[in-house]
Amino acid sequence: MTENKLQINILSCEHRQYRFPFTKKMVNEICNIQNKNKVRLCIHAQQPVVDAWIDYFKQINLDIEVVIYKYDNSNYLDRVKTAQSTNCKYSCKLDDDVLISRHVWDYIIENLGNITKENPIIAPILTNGIPSVELFVEQFLSESDRHLAYQMFKQQLIPVNQWGLNYSEINQKIESMSVWNGREYWDFVTDANTGWETLPVPWHYFTVRGVHPARFSYEFNIFIANQIFKNREKFFGKNEYSLQTYPAPYFTNNMFVSETEFWKYSLNSFENDGWDEGHLTLRMMMDRSSILYVNNGFGIHMAYGMTNGGTQIEKYYVENI
Repeated sequence: MTENKLQINILSCEHRQYRFPFTKKMVNEICNIQNKNKVRLCIHAQQPVVDAWIDYFKQINLDIEVVIYKYDNSNYLDRVKTAQSTNCKYSCKLDDDVLISRHVWDYIIENLGNITKENPIIAPILTNGIPSVELFVEQFLSESDRHLAYQMFKQQLIPVNQWGLNYSEINQKIESMSVWNGREYWDFVTDANTGWETLPVPWHYFTVRGVHPARFSYEFNIFIANQIFKNREKFFGKNEYSLQTYPAPYFTNNMFVSETEFWKYSLNSFENDGWDEGHLTLRMMMDRSSILYVNNGFGIHMAYGMTNGGTQIEKYYVENI
């Protein structure tokens, strides 16, 4: 029987155990939400991380439902599929390199009813989310710091042959912009020629447009980390929240909330490429649906696998957050 609850699935990365102190901060925020009876927290990890979580939960006054799934050997989608087997109506995919405040959690939980077929996902605005980085820069940074961030965007080109495609046309656009304009950038990326029709890539790669300087730039991600450290109250404190859409040709948020059936249906609709972001993008494109982003709902995503100096950025967060 379906429970009208949100299952929060923390997906751990077994070869990055140094993230554990950072992920503990996220769990601490979850354990301090207002409506604890409305959520179930599930940890998906291999043995060493499982042991660390068991030790941690023994040390705190735990008043939230927790389930730990131990994996001997698994890839990312194995864990996603286990998470999707829940009887909870709503699911959150939460990678172990993401952090939002308890107040953003409260707002998302209060607004689960706004998830519809037209708006199947609610997501925070992440430091380098695709496309939510634009909202993060606009809403978190001062005017002078926004200017610095935009200068960094203009200085960071996209690796031309990333994912086997050709992003040279997008780089030409970045180089031609006298002033950074996120809306103009994403509108261009939507129709840019990436060579997907002629290059030896799977058919669905016409959607692979999740490219933005923030995904690759070491300088930008360290800059944002320092702004968060300087403005912890703005990040962790309670803000005025609202929901808005932001059209873009691709969606990459390492945390999002949806109905479980939508998440499951999206993953099972198309061929497996090892991740779920492409499936979600394609599903929403076909459904003509839009994501609801939480204005002032700030979140950290430390780095991507292809971010320059990604491991260094992650350890910087872990040591200073």
